[in-house]
Amino acid sequence: MNRNMRMKVVALVFGLLAFVNLHAQTTQDGLALIHGERYTEAGDLFKKLAEGSPSADNQYYLGYYYIKTNQLDEAQKAFEKGLQIDDKSYLNQVGVGTVALAKGERAKAKELFDEAEKKKKKDAEVLFRIGEAYTLFEKQNDPAEAIRLLDEAIKRDKNLADAYLAKGDALMLRNEGGAAVTAYEYALTAKPNYPAAHNAIGQIYLRGKNYNLALENYKKAIDADANFAPAYKDLAELYFWAQKFKQAAENFDLYIQKSGTTDPEMKLRAAQFAFTADDYAKSLQLLEEIKGKINNPITLRMYGWSYFKTNEADKAIQSLTEFIKVAPEKIIGDDYKYLGRAYNQKVTDGKGYDSTGVSYILKGADMDTSKTEAAETYKEVAALYYAAKDFPNAAKTYEKGIQLDTAKASANDYYYTGLANFQSAQTYIIPTAADSNFADSAKIATIKKGLYLKADSIFAIVTQKLPDWPYGYYWRASTLYNAYDRQENVDKGISAPYYLKLTELAEKDPDPSKYKSYLKLAYSYLAFHAQTTLNDQAKAKEYWEKLLKVDPDNASAKEALGLAVAPTEPAAGKTATTAPKKK
Repeated sequence: MNRNMRMKVVALVFGLLAFVNLHAQTTQDGLALIHGERYTEAGDLFKKLAEGSPSADNQYYLGYYYIKTNQLDEAQKAFEKGLQIDDKSYLNQVGVGTVALAKGERAKAKELFDEAEKKKKKDAEVLFRIGEAYTLFEKQNDPAEAIRLLDEAIKRDKNLADAYLAKGDALMLRNEGGAAVTAYEYALTAKPNYPAAHNAIGQIYLRGKNYNLALENYKKAIDADANFAPAYKDLAELYFWAQKFKQAAENFDLYIQKSGTTDPEMKLRAAQFAFTADDYAKSLQLLEEIKGKINNPITLRMYGWSYFKTNEADKAIQSLTEFIKVAPEKIIGDDYKYLGRAYNQKVTDGKGYDSTGVSYILKGADMDTSKTEAAETYKEVAALYYAAKDFPNAAKTYEKGIQLDTAKASANDYYYTGLANFQSAQTYIIPTAADSNFADSAKIATIKKGLYLKADSIFAIVTQKLPDWPYGYYWRASTLYNAYDRQENVDKGISAPYYLKLTELAEKDPDPSKYKSYLKLAYSYLAFHAQTTLNDQAKAKEYWEKLLKVDPDNASAKEALGLAVAPTEPAAGKTATTAPKKK
């Protein structure tokens, strides 16, 4: 075989291979790609079919692809070209009517649809495509007309699975979920294990908050076709609502991969899922991929939140400040919270917060529609104040958090509120006669006592919520001991019930040694009270002995038990009949 002949044979073989490859992919393959939201692949296939084998039908399906991707002008051109090839192509006439419907030209669309139905009333595909058109556009749908036409199509071809799908969609437009599931199940009868039908059923169950059945059907769709992208997208939404944020992000990533989408809105959604899954670097990466491709100020929000999470405070502040400026109508409480936290992130003086940052965080809390979220934010700020030893502000802010959502306030919330009030009381110094502000001593003493008593009332709630927690009783005893004159307290036994409860609970603990410092105070108080007020020497002896076990060098206990000789000149406040110091 000479060289020229060989080249002709090679050319012929490759030409045949190209022909076989072209026809190996059909319009049904392209429609499956559209159902799977693999639009780039679908577009390539329909363009090749229209160019490689020009026909009216191939032009219709190319136009249908453009309809599904919202390219109406291109769809119009494709349908018109189909009519040029065959002016009796009623599928393309339906296509032109579909474009008109999408543009709100209902009368024109109906005229074209009615003529196509009249001429091709026995053609299931034509009837199906008219019915489907009435389900495709949110503001231009007509579910009743869609169902009428789809039922006519199904009468002529009971195996037209997509007609059942469209009927289910029409029923969902009327919120008839049960009937829609039945329609989708008929689609599965016509086309067993059809992933689009399984997925549509899953969507209905998700809408009805039947999460287990939604999950079951999404997995059936994936089992039927591992490349069926919409199932991964819907699974992501399902996991998101179940607060399984990592699985949500993973499945949305799979949707991006399987669909091959470059839609900026989908990338933005992926960035949101990555953020909730604590993958802030991935969130920023996705945002960079759509930079300049989407005119949505929400990207500024996402930048701001993600920059804060990656410790880039200045960039977070810049992004969120810009977002608040350009989209005031979209601001939510979290925007101000993240802005405030970014300001706090810049603090280097050891204080732990910035006054501007705190004001923004609280502004965000005041915008919250959820009282629970607002309460948590107030407690977040209160903890900052407490750590900075700004106890008055800590107390006030903890109290506001509890007031916002009292039903969900925890024992820990009350505990720190009590501590903040106790520490606030400690900051007040009652002036002596030598002080310039001695005239205010009575007023200051009243304020100080009031804060101690307030702390006690809060610790009382702690003991109600945690009746077996020794520390709650210790703080009740301590606040009351500080609120009153110490000798008065011992004489009247004001702190006695709480110190007694502390000792009972601590002694029951398998490891009472962890309460050692608290037991020292409790046993000392109870011993003095029994000895001087109750005049119960046996009980006093019992407590002195217990005190020596936790504090073997305690001079007062030794003296009381005759184990040591009292000093000839005892220091003030150290005799056996004197109450212990306030703690």
